Amino acid sequence: MRRIPILFALALSVLHAQPGRGPAGPCDRPCLEGIVNQYLDALVAHAPGRLQVTDDVRFTENDVELKLGEALWKTASGLGAYKLYFADPQQGQVGFYGTIRENGRPATLVLRLKVENRRISEAESLVLRGAATAQRIEMESPDPLLLETVPPAERISRTELVRRTNLYFEAIEQGNGKVAPFHPDCARFENGMKTSGVNCSDQLDTKIFDYIQKIAPRRFMIVDEERQLVFGFFMFNHPGDILWTKNADGSRRDQSAAATRPFSVDVAELFRIQDKQIRKIDALMVSLPYGQQNPFVPKK
Repeated sequence: MRRIPILFALALSVLHAQPGRGPAGPCDRPCLEGIVNQYLDALVAHAPGRLQVTDDVRFTENDVELKLGEALWKTASGLGAYKLYFADPQQGQVGFYGTIRENGRPATLVLRLKVENRRISEAESLVLRGAATAQRIEMESPDPLLLETVPPAERISRTELVRRTNLYFEAIEQGNGKVAPFHPDCARFENGMKTSGVNCSDQLDTKIFDYIQKIAPRRFMIVDEERQLVFGFFMFNHPGDILWTKNADGSRRDQSAAATRPFSVDVAELFRIQDKQIRKIDALMVSLPYGQQNPFVPKK
């Protein structure tokens, strides 16, 4: 057997013993949540250089690609009281809903980080700059339903979690609540307000969302298997040329002025699947110019 020179072997042992060198190991839930906290602390300190990032790290705010350190990085002045984390260790992704302060004003932050070898390679954010939304969210603590660890025997697979969640968007496009597997106690919250009425399925059957013609792209980014959560970004496209729709009884419903203009909405939505059904939907959204393209979506 060929012998390795002693000095070379010693050099290898010193190299492998140095912190931060060699394989970093897997990043589990506490690790991913810790990286979110590092990001938030660096954000408030206006110090992106504190973060461990890849050489090709990408950062977006409200679907615009920017240099890490721009936009909210210059205006964040503090963190708020609301913090909700969801993690996908299998894919190295972690998400966050929380309230912040921007130059002293309440605001809401959606954050998705992709982590590779414990370094951030993608930082995707939505900033909701309405104080009312942040104040509503801060009135409540995160729903325990979104925090509980589901017993393994009660879980469904990653593939099934995404498939059942996707049926929600099919139900909206088709104006048919029966298309999606809604739990009898399903509730949807948008920007801190309950908007699902008495029942998620029955509301869609009223045809109230028929002015929404297309929801694309649908980006399922995080599957939290332990908590049976699915998170993603979903672009709701409103052409503005649909002035009225039919109610379930055939009568006419005129659209509001806000719906009769071209615009898109990037909706960050978190779904809790319980008993194989959609139990809760928690959405935060930002209005964008019609046809806005997300930088993380591959160009055709």
